[in-house]
Amino acid sequence: MTNLLLLLPILLPIAAGLVFYCMKLKGKSLDTATVVTLLITSVISVCLALAANVGEIMIRWTDTLSLQLRIDQVSRIYLLLISVIWPGVGLYAVEYLGHDHHKPRFYLFYTITQGVLNALAMSGNLVTFYMFYEAMTLLTVPLVLHDMDRPAVAAAIKYLIYSVLGASAALIGIFFVSSVGATGDFAAGPLTAEMLAGKEGLAMGIFLAMLIGFSVKAGMFPLHGWLPTAHPVAPAPASAVLSGVITKMGVLGSIRVLFYVAGVERLRGTWVQMLLLGLSLLTVLMGSLMALKEKKMKKRLAYSSVSQVSYVLFGLFTMTEAGFIGAILHILFHSLMKNTLFMGAGAMIHQTGKTQVEDYEGLGKRMPWTYACFAVASLGLIGIPPTGGFISKWNLAMGSLNTGIAGSWIGPAVLLISAILTAAYLLTVVIRGCFYGGENELPGCEVSWKMKVPMVVYAVLIVGLGMFSGGLIDFLRALASGLM
Repeated sequence: MTNLLLLLPILLPIAAGLVFYCMKLKGKSLDTATVVTLLITSVISVCLALAANVGEIMIRWTDTLSLQLRIDQVSRIYLLLISVIWPGVGLYAVEYLGHDHHKPRFYLFYTITQGVLNALAMSGNLVTFYMFYEAMTLLTVPLVLHDMDRPAVAAAIKYLIYSVLGASAALIGIFFVSSVGATGDFAAGPLTAEMLAGKEGLAMGIFLAMLIGFSVKAGMFPLHGWLPTAHPVAPAPASAVLSGVITKMGVLGSIRVLFYVAGVERLRGTWVQMLLLGLSLLTVLMGSLMALKEKKMKKRLAYSSVSQVSYVLFGLFTMTEAGFIGAILHILFHSLMKNTLFMGAGAMIHQTGKTQVEDYEGLGKRMPWTYACFAVASLGLIGIPPTGGFISKWNLAMGSLNTGIAGSWIGPAVLLISAILTAAYLLTVVIRGCFYGGENELPGCEVSWKMKVPMVVYAVLIVGLGMFSGGLIDFLRALASGLM
């Protein structure tokens, strides 16, 4: 019976979202019911993630096709991440959306998405992962489409097209895995040499297509264009989870393909690894340069996400223990930091109605809590100790140097240049807000506790987990040793 517990974090938010929407709950009743549901579901997810023997669910269709749900170490990381982010942003949305008449629809898709993300984290094979991955895309399109105006519609269509293209590349890989007689079961380990005999060259191309396909959701060049288009038109809560969590689901797909299907020993030192490393570093640098150039606040943060999520991909593509540790750490820390930044930007927009970076001069004196949290997240994203960003980027640099590849120093050099650019495009916001415009007449004032508390909690976690990350690193080192 314990295996049925796996359905709770999936079905509870889905059922709650549908019930609340059908009951036409509004105002405080909708807000309270939704936030309580998110909190309860998050607690259940954490308990399942920490449980030793929850079991698994399997529905077999054919010898190579089945639906599987189980929890492994990677699932635990993602369930914990979703459980921390989803209720916090949900509470923030209560005040941010205020009397928005689309609020019930937002909460409907927001709560259902949480259930699908939990299922995605617990997917036990490629077919199950793909099914929930596509469901995630379809359910998050309405979050981008929220305002229903022309820019929102255009952005939602672009997001959908890019996502479908990426998932199609992954689907080709699933067909290939099935054709060689494998189930795509993550617990079974990478494909064997016997399965790929005579098809080694084709397999390398297929694995590359899968990794690039899943990296579309993570915003890797050249299919990164949906991110800077979607973020400016989506409401701040949607932007926060899109950057903080949804992009990481593309990373999860890359983790599953790289370590559980293809196998790092098969790809290490090949042209596939060289190409992936090059694309990820190019994206890191390009995203930072575009963010520095951008004057619109949320679009600047969107380009920042393009850059920072490719830090994670770069760490994975080094195929080293240190790189893997750095990548997983950056998944967690970037989620906290980027959620804080988008919520901070959303608070500035909510209180002033302004969207340009130069519009916020002097605003920090009126919104000290918001700017303090924004500053902490900015320092973390730059990689200043003792924030978590320093720990993750240190391991990413070590992972690059440990590859043994000629020119391995290029990775740390690009990361350092990107960090300098990150300081330029984020700290200028803090400096303008806190030290310029003493006579600013903007109508800004500090946000309510519903928007403030999630930002403060995440800012504390950015520093706290950065200072006391030893246990987490030991856990990730044990996980990495089992995968390589």
